[in-house]
Amino acid sequence: MEDTAIFLPKRGEMKKVGIVINRKKPGAERIRTFVQQALRQAGYVVSSRPEFIVALGGDGTLLSAAHLYGKKGVPILGVNIGGLGFLTDVTFDEFTETLAEIKKEKFRIEKRMVLKAILSRRSIYGLNDITVITRVAGRVVEFSAVINDEYICRFIADGIIVATPTGSTAYSLATGGPILPPDTEAILFTPIAPHTLSVRPLVLPADSEIRIQVGKKGRAALVADGQRSKLIRSGTTIKFRRGEYYIRLIKPLHNTFFHTLREKMKWGGREHA
Repeated sequence: MEDTAIFLPKRGEMKKVGIVINRKKPGAERIRTFVQQALRQAGYVVSSRPEFIVALGGDGTLLSAAHLYGKKGVPILGVNIGGLGFLTDVTFDEFTETLAEIKKEKFRIEKRMVLKAILSRRSIYGLNDITVITRVAGRVVEFSAVINDEYICRFIADGIIVATPTGSTAYSLATGGPILPPDTEAILFTPIAPHTLSVRPLVLPADSEIRIQVGKKGRAALVADGQRSKLIRSGTTIKFRRGEYYIRLIKPLHNTFFHTLREKMKWGGREHA
């Protein structure tokens, strides 16, 4: 896939920084002031035209930053000041040290695939997932699925999650989907509480196109990354495919996917058995 990101300075030349913060977090303004001071002391300039972003909050904050800056190719450093923080895997206590490592170019940039949903003439993007879900609690929705122009099936469920490898540890995982390393080139198709045991999650090649038609039964909504939503009429067809760009995440060298999986999700075996 062609990478359509704009030109950015080389790693050692990144000087301008933007801040995205969840203002609902306790002490958010105090944290913002501390981060601004730390950035200035490290030789960075807080700018409205940033060369990289510091996202302060939880995973939702990083997803918001990705929505705002990802299409421009601006790298994002996620700093956790919230709860689980699977994507924001740098703790607030590690922030100053991480800045120093970035200054020394001791970091890596991970390219994360995004999803694109096409609804009529409008396109919606998601870093984690794009979901078609019932908008009436306790009621189901009728779906028909076509993958790469081949009819798959009609089924009834609470919804469908179409996820990236990054989103495989989010909503899709909670509904029984598999975990994929974030550099995997694939699309996840995960039904939510289907009313038949034969409709199971699928892992599809990244260049697949999924078409979902919402049937007459039930009312549905399209939700991108749990943040942006649109009501869907019966009979509407939605196309899902890989987006035209990647989200760039700044990661410390010592933070790996499986390390985060063990620490955050407690994934693994009985280490001391």
